[in-house]
Amino acid sequence: MSKNTGRKRQFRTEPHYNQPFKQIMSDGTLTSNILGEFVEELKGRDPEFILSCLDLTEEKKIRMRASESSSVTNGPIYRDLIFDVNIPGEKDKIRVIVNLEAQLDPNPGYPLEARAMYYLGRAISDQKADIGHDYSKLSKVYSIWLVMEPQTGMSNTITRHRMVGSYDDGFESTVGVKPCDYAEIIMVHLGKFGDKYQTTLGLLNTVFSNSVGKDERIRRLEEDYKIVLDTSVFDEVEELMVNLDEDYKRYMTRLGREEGLAEGMAKGMAKGEMKGKAEERTVTVSILADKVIKDMEQESLSFDASFDRTGFPEEYRKEVKAAVEAKVN
Repeated sequence: MSKNTGRKRQFRTEPHYNQPFKQIMSDGTLTSNILGEFVEELKGRDPEFILSCLDLTEEKKIRMRASESSSVTNGPIYRDLIFDVNIPGEKDKIRVIVNLEAQLDPNPGYPLEARAMYYLGRAISDQKADIGHDYSKLSKVYSIWLVMEPQTGMSNTITRHRMVGSYDDGFESTVGVKPCDYAEIIMVHLGKFGDKYQTTLGLLNTVFSNSVGKDERIRRLEEDYKIVLDTSVFDEVEELMVNLDEDYKRYMTRLGREEGLAEGMAKGMAKGEMKGKAEERTVTVSILADKVIKDMEQESLSFDASFDRTGFPEEYRKEVKAAVEAKVN
């Protein structure tokens, strides 16, 4: 794979919803009400205790670690939010690191869990500068992904991927297997407003559903979940909903094009109903270019490697490359 050593920062693109998502989830009051569900070390703890474990500003905003994780070999990646949770223990504080991500497209052309695992690896690697060679100081990392538009059948579900040690069959011992619990992926697939009432998932559905307005969100959060948030959070939610609608249209356009290609190939596109194809192709090329740019920046890939990930036919390569160059220049 050829290295893109001359990449410029303007290659970086991110979905329109990322900035408001960051502002929403950096609110300590809101996030302290969800971490107890996802972080094992906080199970059973009330939101006030969890809030005390966060490093907060005077405005109760969570102080973040650097969003960018740099690597000379692999290039930078950019996380939505990443922060420390310091939990009082019997002797010393237990520190865990939480990475929160928003994801609209559940099938971005690669397993989302693979990207989450890569983010975990980088968050673990980034600790080396602080811990030196004392690996006992390594902090566990949680990567929690809120999937806004889950695939069919996955709404209102939470899946976990964690490291669990075991002996191979026939090679067991009476000695317990040492824990290696340093990384965990949690995929949270949102549902509709009102789903999973009075649960953490229900809370998130209330915050992020696009079917209700600001006043109804405020009322339901206060009445159903006893949460009073700063009004600026709801302004960010409104902006998020607008931006999600824009990105959702683009996402559905891509899905429709992919389904059309599959159906066309099955029926024999060569027979040819070409009406409107030029316009569809222009839209497809533009969407592909955005995806390729995103992968080039976030995953440090060359153009060819990023294009290959899309799975689209070779005939699109030159057009997409031209569109990429036009977008970044």
